[in-house]
Amino acid sequence: MKKWVIGIVAAGLLGVGWWLVSPLFFHKVVNEAPESTTASHMKENEEDTMKETDSFSQEAMTKDTMKENELTGTFKGADSNHHAQGNVMVSGKHVRLENFEVTNGPDLYVYLVEADQETKEGVSLGELKGNIGNQNHEIPSGVSAAEGMKMVIWCKQFNVDFGSAELGAGM
Repeated sequence: MKKWVIGIVAAGLLGVGWWLVSPLFFHKVVNEAPESTTASHMKENEEDTMKETDSFSQEAMTKDTMKENELTGTFKGADSNHHAQGNVMVSGKHVRLENFEVTNGPDLYVYLVEADQETKEGVSLGELKGNIGNQNHEIPSGVSAAEGMKMVIWCKQFNVDFGSAELGAGM
């Protein structure tokens, strides 16, 4: 009977150990296409604006407006064990991680965090879709990104930041 219980406990510990360590050996690559925020923004305002301006003027105006409202940042790792690189672009409610790569780990999430907040106090944008590649996330309604905030990759299970990017005005 004791050997049977020891076997179950050992199998459980091996399972948990594998769950914790396996992300270090495997990468999940994603490559989502960029969301077309300019096209959706144009559709919303197309009827009103077309009465006043021609389509060429409207397209130029929309691109200028989107550029002004865009925030960008470059990821850096949190420490010597947690590496992150790539770019983040925020346009309205759309967040895009491009050329992104982060050390893989269990339970990784994307968070939008105020400059003076701890990551767990920030706003979750959802689970990280992969540790390598391009991916899109949405900012929840009622929340907006601003210059000086950070986009953070956070391990919820162990309360550890894997990397972050400070958001600044788009270039």
